[in-house]
Amino acid sequence: MARRKYNHRALITNAQPGILKAIHPGMFISFKYRKSTVFDTNPLLLVLHKDYRENLVHGLNINYLTVHNIKQVLSSIIMGAGVYSKKSINVITQEDQTEDYDDTLPYRNLLKEPYTRITLPVFKEQREGNPLSKSEAKRQSEVLYKKVIKRQMTLKNFKIYRTYHINLLSNIKVLQLSLQ
Repeated sequence: MARRKYNHRALITNAQPGILKAIHPGMFISFKYRKSTVFDTNPLLLVLHKDYRENLVHGLNINYLTVHNIKQVLSSIIMGAGVYSKKSINVITQEDQTEDYDDTLPYRNLLKEPYTRITLPVFKEQREGNPLSKSEAKRQSEVLYKKVIKRQMTLKNFKIYRTYHINLLSNIKVLQLSLQ
């Protein structure tokens, strides 16, 4: 269990209210977590997976990392796309949903301001010319986690992987970060 928290408010350039339906893998979010036994009640999370069946959000709490360590983890995730696809890479983007209306993705057109996102494999998202199926997005996410993220956390002894119950989340904010 990580027992040191870092303040990363200087990295946040914009925060907008978010709803659970708008949250998808690769986004950076912050929220209040209403559970008495947790150390960090205001996590800054890189969302890896949202599990509706179990009512859980899986992610990496970057409040337990220094800025240098955050950049190491993010660069390994960016380069980690090579483990499941030779053509694609995960990139950090500043996305904005206000320009054009799009009904093809389940999380589109719910946020009014730009936000930061790493392009992780997501259901129905265009990767290499075709939209990903649910099973392919799940497989690619599992491969990325097992071969890149878990390995990085083990090698560096980062204890940042967390799961949060959706029912205990409040005051969700979708973040735009400055990671340069």
